[in-house]
Amino acid sequence: MTVSQNPVQAASSTPPRIPGLALLQSRGGVFGEKVYVCVRGRRHYVPSVDRLAGYGLRWPDDLMQVGDTVLQAFQIGGWLPPRGVQTLDEAPAADSSARMRELIASSLRGDGLEVGAGASPFPVPLHCAVRYGDRIPHQQLVAELYPGQTEFDLVRPDILTDFDDFDNVGDASLDFIIGCHVIEHVFDPIGTLVNAHRKLRPGGRLVLVVPEPSRTFDRARPLTELDHLIQDHLDPQSKRDYEHYDEFYRLAFETPAEQLRAKVDEEFARRGDLHVHVWTHESFGAMVEHVNRSLCRWSSVWSHRVIDGAEPGIEFYFVLTK
Repeated sequence: MTVSQNPVQAASSTPPRIPGLALLQSRGGVFGEKVYVCVRGRRHYVPSVDRLAGYGLRWPDDLMQVGDTVLQAFQIGGWLPPRGVQTLDEAPAADSSARMRELIASSLRGDGLEVGAGASPFPVPLHCAVRYGDRIPHQQLVAELYPGQTEFDLVRPDILTDFDDFDNVGDASLDFIIGCHVIEHVFDPIGTLVNAHRKLRPGGRLVLVVPEPSRTFDRARPLTELDHLIQDHLDPQSKRDYEHYDEFYRLAFETPAEQLRAKVDEEFARRGDLHVHVWTHESFGAMVEHVNRSLCRWSSVWSHRVIDGAEPGIEFYFVLTK
């Protein structure tokens, strides 16, 4: 966004500003022409100046030009969501994946954790207190940057944890947990649902955004059967884990036959990252139903299929409430 885009006149009904907000744009080259709302040590990208009035900010009156080092001092947060309370009942109005994520996030309250946010943290409302977790430290994340990314594009983990066991997280300590394109990387997703239930307070929510295989590189892979998921939970085995790597590098990240075995052996040995399991909205729902019936009881389960708006989506959504 540039400072000349879509100027918005301050309305007489502008709501009061949240204390501590600063509207900043860098004069340097690291952040381009992006504009951020900065508060409590985090910067939130502003996707449209239309958002600012809801926070009591006036465009361009409140904009301050600063050096790169000032913005670099703020950790990345989710993009600036619309301000206001919404409910999941309003989901049919969502016409894009971004809008659906905002709608789901707007229903969150209190203290939460997002695991594996990488360079795309969820648009959690600014009134929430969110910590970020990852299974590997920041220095290693930086070493594995995608082309074009900088270390300032990545969330710096507040705690080292994973989406399997949620180590280093206290029981009944959170109001929400977010895993956006994360649970497919987990070897025991049933364990994830059980352990997340334990970490949440009563009324807490587990937000899951899951890739739809027909829209991703997993399109040639078979769906993971429920019996397989149950075995991964009850009787984890190295042999079965190895088979996940074999399938992934044969059918998703296709590897030439003469290189396949060496690639699978290498990635398995270093526990490399991959999509372990593959679900549709229906098959994921069957796994949730099994957990609800046999392992731990979620008071409500809300879900939504892939959104096909102006930009076809690649993900479906589940929100589980303890």
